[in-house]
Amino acid sequence: MKNILLFLTVLFLTLNIYSQNYTVVKKELTDNSKKLNYEFTLTYPQIKSFNGNIGSVIMFNDFMKDKAYAVRDTFRVWMRDWDTISIVKDIQSYYEAGDSVFYAESDLISIQFYEGFYFAGAAHPANSSFSINYNLKTGKEFTLNDLLTKGWETTISEICIADIIKQKRDPAFEPDDWLKEGAGPKANNFKVFNLTNDHLLITFPTYQIESYVAGPSEVEIPYSSIKSIIDKSGLIGSFVR
Repeated sequence: MKNILLFLTVLFLTLNIYSQNYTVVKKELTDNSKKLNYEFTLTYPQIKSFNGNIGSVIMFNDFMKDKAYAVRDTFRVWMRDWDTISIVKDIQSYYEAGDSVFYAESDLISIQFYEGFYFAGAAHPANSSFSINYNLKTGKEFTLNDLLTKGWETTISEICIADIIKQKRDPAFEPDDWLKEGAGPKANNFKVFNLTNDHLLITFPTYQIESYVAGPSEVEIPYSSIKSIIDKSGLIGSFVR
């Protein structure tokens, strides 16, 4: 896991993602403690060379920097509370996260973070995902409630469960309570989402719908297939016109 995340971090640091009027670059935040025996590495996006309202850039860059430092501070608290006395001293705890920018245009930017972490002495590492979807015009995050019409949860849930079943390629597979609960029609089940040019990406972090061994799951939903629930006057209304 650490090698994969290290590769992704190096890859993301070498990429510049260009939109119509700005460039997204990667910044790296690192931290470590000999006393608590841990290392922390996280990359996060920053906008530069923006041709529009510079205030929007400052707000976004500050927002992402604050988010990165908040994640670091949370990990520090976790490590202070972790029992480091009874564990083997030569085993190190770590947190690593890399960001992927899925969509970056003049008004909207959509980012996903994949994080891997390990607490020394635990049975195995863990991983998760979270997303940031940001409106550069308003300087605020947006959710699926801002993109889709009322009651969207039922439609998205049905699409996701059907797609996960299809991904199994097993005619005998039946959705269990874990899948039905983790991908059920609740807004919180779809909080990790990203925009792309042609589809909505829903990510179910590890443990949300399946066991640790299965890892995270993704469902790609073409905008054309959910025209009926996209708010035509909303942020992505123009995507289906």
